[in-house]
Amino acid sequence: MVIATIIISAVLGYYFAVFIKNKKVGYPLSFTFIALFILSLVLLVSNEYSHFGMEKVTSEKVYQIQSVQKKSNMLLKKELGTNGKEDVYIYRTPETATTKKPKTTKVDVNVKNVVKTGNYDNATLTKKTTSWKYKNGFYSFLFGISQNNNEFVKQTNTFKVGNDWLVLSTTQASQLQKKLKSKSFQAQMKQEGATYVKAAVMKAMQANPQMTPAEQKKVTQQATKAFQAEAQAKMIQEIKNQK
Repeated sequence: MVIATIIISAVLGYYFAVFIKNKKVGYPLSFTFIALFILSLVLLVSNEYSHFGMEKVTSEKVYQIQSVQKKSNMLLKKELGTNGKEDVYIYRTPETATTKKPKTTKVDVNVKNVVKTGNYDNATLTKKTTSWKYKNGFYSFLFGISQNNNEFVKQTNTFKVGNDWLVLSTTQASQLQKKLKSKSFQAQMKQEGATYVKAAVMKAMQANPQMTPAEQKKVTQQATKAFQAEAQAKMIQEIKNQK
């Protein structure tokens, strides 16, 4: 509406100044429309650069997320730029579990990504988005043609994942996969794992010589799980320490 007012007032201001022979009538009308033209122009500029008639509105939405890589709990980060402020996180939702491309966070300096690990039942992403919106229908009618309603201001993405999740860069994840597929590494882990489990079982039997086969099996399972967790943590730390 304000743009239409600018055009109409400019035309009428010119018309009354030039084509009305009675200048006592023409000039006052011309000045009135010129003033309206200037006022409308000021309002338009104020809306464009100072968001006159608008207010910041924050919305929040929670999504369940899944790992990009199947059969693993892994949140990936793609490092962009040099200061880390434009990094994006890669994930899937139940709706995009089988799609070709996973979802990513928005690439923008006004987007902040936070990752929290803890004893969470489900992995989630909370998107907190702030946008400019018109205060009411009047301002929307006045400036709506500018198409700046819902203009993005900032966003905070908070990932909450369990303690069993790995948070790695895409480079680190690639290095991890390469190492896990190495036959020499697999052989090393098998040998070290067998030694670790054997030592754990022997220690348990020394403490309780009357252990039943079922109890020995349980100790073996617990020791195997503990070795895998320790080996994975050590391997991840080594990868993260690489330059």
